[in-house]
Amino acid sequence: MVAKSRKGSIIGLDGVPYGLLDDLSDREVMPNFRELKRDGNFVPMRSAIPANSAVSWSSIITGENPGEHGVYGFTDLMKGSYVSSYHSSLNLRARPFWRMDDSCYLVINLPAAYPAQEINGALISGFVSPNIDRAVYPPSYAGKLKEQGYMVDVDSSKAQKSKLLFFKELNEALDRRMDALRLLMAETDPDVLMFVITGTDRLEHYLWDAYNNRDHEWRQELLDFYGKVDEAIGYIASEIGDETPLMILSDHGMEGIEAGVNVNTYLAQCGYLDLEDNPRKSYNGIKSGTKAFALESARIYLNKVGKYPRGSVTRDSELQLLEELTDLFQKLEKNGRKVIRKVYRRDELYRGKELANAPDLILVPESGFNLKMGLHKEDLFERGFLTGKHTEEDAFLYVRGWEDDSSFPRDPTVEDALSIFRKTSGGRLG
Repeated sequence: MVAKSRKGSIIGLDGVPYGLLDDLSDREVMPNFRELKRDGNFVPMRSAIPANSAVSWSSIITGENPGEHGVYGFTDLMKGSYVSSYHSSLNLRARPFWRMDDSCYLVINLPAAYPAQEINGALISGFVSPNIDRAVYPPSYAGKLKEQGYMVDVDSSKAQKSKLLFFKELNEALDRRMDALRLLMAETDPDVLMFVITGTDRLEHYLWDAYNNRDHEWRQELLDFYGKVDEAIGYIASEIGDETPLMILSDHGMEGIEAGVNVNTYLAQCGYLDLEDNPRKSYNGIKSGTKAFALESARIYLNKVGKYPRGSVTRDSELQLLEELTDLFQKLEKNGRKVIRKVYRRDELYRGKELANAPDLILVPESGFNLKMGLHKEDLFERGFLTGKHTEEDAFLYVRGWEDDSSFPRDPTVEDALSIFRKTSGGRLG
């Protein structure tokens, strides 16, 4: 059933790298995407830096740099404190595309969109959404979703206990999400649909080795799940019709992990971070004299006087400290191999009215190193349970409906995705 001529649709596959999608579609694991690939533009896309879902999806839906939309990760410290808090959609400082015109929008499972905000149509926020009642707008749909058994996210901890239960939950979550799609498509009849699948990211984090190893005991289950994702793509493509512009994209890539690296441990070992012994205090345990600390996704913040309760870094000493820390991280090695590929300063990556809230330094690791921000970790290097980690370079972008293939951007970033989508829709969006 095609309800009407739509302005466009977006399918998000969280964490899916270009190479994996290209490979699985060529090998007929994903035949629907293989057919789509023949009739559209399919290219690698660069993620945000850091390659964090909250940052990238915020850039995708606004078309803006983090310095404009103000999202630098899933967590931050509350102003004037060391108290950590999760990102809120209320903190987004740029307009998402559904607020750029009066079209009807249906947005399902968008990461970093909690609590769900007002929209002409319907919106279900994705992870992190602790309360389904506040994850849905309008709230009247929450009851229907509960009846359907809607799952905001899977319990990834099950991957450590039972891979069988993990796959069961991945498949059930996608089934319930498709149920929600059918329900809300019928009730809202949107001009524009955005549908995000996050089980792909969860699967790759815990079983990236099953993709790379043909003899892995869970390889077939992994391939079967991607076949199920492909069925969802095929359903949506059929539902919107051949004439509707279609974009499919990921927010970052993925690769295997050789070693985890505890960044705050390195700062502590080198004398830049001093913590109280009680681990329950978390960042509240930062002592006077601390010069720098790391938040999630390898964001380094100077412990500045006037910004933090026990700040020790004066404005006059900031530049020298940035140079010291850059040199410190560039020298970090494991078995003679560099750990950090690039150390960026905030103004090398970000621009806009929210620049002052950006991290002071951002670390990009060499391939295989997973940068972790845990506090009170004794070992600098560790081998955790995860087998896959985010990458900046290998996200993907697929577009059906671009008029002139020769003019299609060949090196797009997540910040370009919205403008490409708007051009594909022939100016009917926004």
